[in-house]
Amino acid sequence: MTQTWREQDGTGAALAALRAMVLIADSTVERNTEQLTLTQFRALRVVVDRTPVTMGRVARELAMNPSSVTRACDRLVALNLLEKAPNPLNRRETLLAPSAPGRQLVDRVDRDRRRVLAGVLNRLDAGTRAATIAAFERFAGAVEADSRPLLRDTT
Repeated sequence: MTQTWREQDGTGAALAALRAMVLIADSTVERNTEQLTLTQFRALRVVVDRTPVTMGRVARELAMNPSSVTRACDRLVALNLLEKAPNPLNRRETLLAPSAPGRQLVDRVDRDRRRVLAGVLNRLDAGTRAATIAAFERFAGAVEADSRPLLRDTT
């Protein structure tokens, strides 16, 4: 059987893994909150990870239009998941910080994701599990090393 270039370079397998991870990400957000979109949750995650943070930085981190991020964050404020205040050093900027319920929601989704991922990893034999974990670590490191080009359109 002849393999295509996608199979030979691993992109087919990587795409299948990406789809599985997105399914886990989407389902854990949906299971833990009925009122948030994935975009709103991603904005909340950035604020929790980078607090205090400006609206502009959230938009850059998500590679999204600032007005879309403003709408998402306004919804999070209305749901008492985020707090916003003027930046005392620059009145034109708004600072965002998670509220206690916002931080708790992100923690709950993370616990759920860890549980689901542990279940999947535990279905693998010990050797395959160890190799998969090592591959995940190397893959994440490669992405983190320079994620800026990944966010740009390369077509």
